[in-house]
Amino acid sequence: MNDGLKELTHQIMNHCYMMISHRFLIRDEIRSGKSDKEIFKKLENDYGETILYTPKFDLQTAALWLSPVLVAGAAAGVWAYSKYKQKSNVHIMALNIVRGVPLTPREKQTMLDLLSPPPPQRAASLWWRRWRSQ
Repeated sequence: MNDGLKELTHQIMNHCYMMISHRFLIRDEIRSGKSDKEIFKKLENDYGETILYTPKFDLQTAALWLSPVLVAGAAAGVWAYSKYKQKSNVHIMALNIVRGVPLTPREKQTMLDLLSPPPPQRAASLWWRRWRSQ
């Protein structure tokens, strides 16, 4: 047997031993007349809250609980920004397409008028500012 397989076998045997000892402990607690809550509390006190597979929401586990929301929010932000940049670069892509195509000066000017982005305007007020002022 190689060392990796020996280590895996050892870990499985330890895990099985712990499961069997926990079963005996729980069985003894039930026989002594303790309620489920008392048994859970004893297990949590003896082995920590990870034994219950349901960590509580507190300051220590906040990052664990909120990380999926943060990752999804960051992904949505990156996607929205890429869509915004794609829309704002349409005129550049169109100019690159017609590069090398012979156009009359009037056609070039018409194309530039149609494809050039409008001049920057004053930043529009955000929806929450408009809502707050009502």
